[in-house]
Amino acid sequence: MYLEELLKARKSFNLSGARKREEFIKLIEESLAPLLVIDDWKNKNVIDVGSGAGFPGIPLAIAQEDANFLLVDISVKKTAFLNLVKTKLQLKNVEILCTDAYALKGESRFIEAFDIALSRGVGETDYLRSIIFPLLKIGGRMLLFKSEGVGHKIKPGLVLLEEKKYE
Repeated sequence: MYLEELLKARKSFNLSGARKREEFIKLIEESLAPLLVIDDWKNKNVIDVGSGAGFPGIPLAIAQEDANFLLVDISVKKTAFLNLVKTKLQLKNVEILCTDAYALKGESRFIEAFDIALSRGVGETDYLRSIIFPLLKIGGRMLLFKSEGVGHKIKPGLVLLEEKKYE
C-alpha cells in the first residue's frame, strides 16, 4: 500500500528522485538496512530526520510495530504525504512533525528522548551530528545513509554509518 501511495503521489508531492516502481522498491528495501544493525527495536523511540517521502522511517515503522517513530521534515507537502500514508496504513506508532530538525534541540521534550536516530540524504555528517546528538539518549545510536564512509555496506555507493552517543 505504501508503494502504491508513493506511485500515485510522486509527481504532485515531488517526493524523491525515484520515478519508477522498481526505484521505489529499491528505496523501500534499502530503508530496512537498519534491521541488520539493530536487533532490539521493542519500545525504542526512533527519529527520522529529513524523512521526505518516508525513507527510511515508514518501511521501518511497518516492520517494527513495537517501536515509536517520529518523522521530521521541513516540507509541508512531504509531511502532508506522510500524514496521508500514516492514516491509510493505520500506523499507530508514527508521529509526523513539520519543522526544521535543527529547532528540535531547543525543545526540552526532544532532548535525550531518542534511542535511535536515522537520516537519509540530508546534509553532511558533522551537521547531522550537531542536530542529532542532543536528541539521543546516552548509548543512543545514529544511523546515516551515506554514499561513502566506513560502515555497513548496503550496496555500491550506499553505506550505513553508525555512531553511538557515549556522553
